[in-house]
Amino acid sequence: MQEKNLILGLFYSDEEKRVFDKIKYNELSSDESKSAIRVLSLRFLGPLLLSEGMIPEREWTLNRVESTLISLKKIKESEIIQSFTCLNSSIFSDEIKTNLFTIIGSPYTEDVELIYQKLIRYIHPNIIQGKIVNEYINKDKFDFTSFIDNELTRGINLIEHSLGSARKMYWKKKQNYYCIGITERIESKDSNVSNLYTFDYDDPLKNKYLSSIPSYYIMAILPDYYEDRIVETLKMFNRTNIIPSIRLIDLSYQNKKVLYLEEFLINKDEKKSYGLILINTDSKFKNSNDETFYKQKIRLVLDKNKNFEETVIEINPNINPFEKWNLNSSDSLLKIHNILDNES
Repeated sequence: MQEKNLILGLFYSDEEKRVFDKIKYNELSSDESKSAIRVLSLRFLGPLLLSEGMIPEREWTLNRVESTLISLKKIKESEIIQSFTCLNSSIFSDEIKTNLFTIIGSPYTEDVELIYQKLIRYIHPNIIQGKIVNEYINKDKFDFTSFIDNELTRGINLIEHSLGSARKMYWKKKQNYYCIGITERIESKDSNVSNLYTFDYDDPLKNKYLSSIPSYYIMAILPDYYEDRIVETLKMFNRTNIIPSIRLIDLSYQNKKVLYLEEFLINKDEKKSYGLILINTDSKFKNSNDETFYKQKIRLVLDKNKNFEETVIEINPNINPFEKWNLNSSDSLLKIHNILDNES
């Protein structure tokens, strides 16, 4: 793979929330990008560090963010980026709380599972084990900064070596999910509108499923947040004719799992997307369905102008399709945090 086509970074945060990074790039678009790249790792790791502070009793892990990339104009072959993926490994224990996060912008549709397994089974455990051994042997003489720089170099080379492999089909047991929220995002030259639809704030179901997600606030900000980070990253590498659209965010905590699935449609200068906040549940659970069901439902709204309100009721009749929770301002997000994230 030509390095010019590749955007690759590996970021590590330790127990003290110090962040270290290793980024491979051929060229940056401007001097401004050279300054911005110094805080790139902090920007991508931000929600993980934020969630640890907001909900310390439940260590939610952000596992994966996948984005579709859309070409706005005809671009040269050397500038093609087809996929952008973020993968994270978090290790939490009484003494260790670390995150290892990688971003991969690639001209191929990568075998994400292959890379993820190397991240969680080899690279991250090696860093933890190496740190423990070196601290024990070298004690006060242990240079952690040099150690982590070498480990991140080793890790990023291992990830790069895995890129370009054909994506395999992995067998997974079919999982059913229950929808607890739906987002609507409309972007145009003149305005950006983001809304959340969920249970009524005083509905007992809202309280019942609150512990099944990190928080409504965090779920509300993640799609826009990571889409913006990918836009910034593409701009640094002079990929201004490509825009991202989030299609999957995967989070987990012990036996709980949350999926955010999104589908989009571009019509002239407007991009409209609908996203679903799904929690794992038993296959016999009422109103639970697999991923395909949910994707088809929101795809029909986008492609065939099927009525949005009716579709919401078909997905989950307990979600109110007529009450919007606006996501476009700090005040509106604070309202979500103060009302939806509190038991009523």
